[in-house]
Amino acid sequence: MKKERQSNIELLRIISILLIISFHYVFKSGYVFEELNISSFIVKSFYMFGELGVNIFILIMGYFMVNSKFSAKKLIKLVLEVYFYYIITVLIAIKIGFISSDMGVINRILLCFPITISKYWFVSVYILIYIFSPYFNILIHSMEKRNFQKLLITSLLVWSVIPTILGIFYNSTETLLYYSRFIWLVIIYFVGAYIRLYDIKIYKKRNSSIIGAILSFFIMLMGIIVIYLVQHNFNILNNLDVAYFWPPNTIPMFIFSISVFEIFLKIRITSNKIINMLASTTLGIYMIHDGMLNPYIWKNIFSTLEHLNSSYFVIYILGTTIIIFIVGAIIDLIRQFIEKYTVNKLLDSKFYSKLSNKVSNSLSRFLDII
Repeated sequence: MKKERQSNIELLRIISILLIISFHYVFKSGYVFEELNISSFIVKSFYMFGELGVNIFILIMGYFMVNSKFSAKKLIKLVLEVYFYYIITVLIAIKIGFISSDMGVINRILLCFPITISKYWFVSVYILIYIFSPYFNILIHSMEKRNFQKLLITSLLVWSVIPTILGIFYNSTETLLYYSRFIWLVIIYFVGAYIRLYDIKIYKKRNSSIIGAILSFFIMLMGIIVIYLVQHNFNILNNLDVAYFWPPNTIPMFIFSISVFEIFLKIRITSNKIINMLASTTLGIYMIHDGMLNPYIWKNIFSTLEHLNSSYFVIYILGTTIIIFIVGAIIDLIRQFIEKYTVNKLLDSKFYSKLSNKVSNSLSRFLDII
């Protein structure tokens, strides 16, 4: 029997993809600023939403996957979903002349491996974490609570606290101590798993988690103003981005992510089919709007550069975000319908079962030999 999805968390998935779309609107539109004004403050404020959405998606993954089993069928479906959107967007991009069909042999070969070359960086990391999740879970379940706490504290100290403090001198919190997005999101996976295993309540009341989210977001917004005001007085800070706290591993962003996640853990919503259905389209929506066509979407379809100084700038951002979400959800629901009568049928067939057993047995024999 299928497990019933928790609609409070599914609602959080929907909100997270909306946050990511709004971030991409301002981040990928090519805005350039020489000073801080209302428009630039709005743009830099929306920067904070993208990595919040990324952190939350992996918190959700760790929260549920820690007590779940790896499924080869799910992995196959994930990979096929990537190829579905990648092939379609590449063909459209070639058709409209956005990319050249004459791209050379090497580039044609590389086009066959979108996950390997991270055409969708988040999806590549997501799939990698899913592949390694059984081994992460073995480690997690083998540790005592105290050792798990030490691992998390050490990881956060090395890849969040130190980079947030020293990154000021490098204009980045993501270049120190061999940091990578994969490492960081594995840590977030472990945090989500820890919250689930020990039913952790960082805040006793929902109102407290709301206050935590508001305060951390306020700190990031004030950071924009403070950095702008002081950077010209210190030569070493001249190149510091005013949106310094927007990367996923900064201390305020981590607190913001945990606070928002806990707000929704405390919400009680009866299972809602519409919420659950829309939440199932979020990964597809991500690949639709942030794939090969993403520069074309922002600059040609929505003409985002023209609206920067408009009095309705925020409305344009929110309106575009909703349009992309609705169109993306419709497209992905169509894909799911096709998948139901093609991929699902194949994966449920005796042919797949026999093939899977043969591959598994061959792999076992190979491992025994070595």
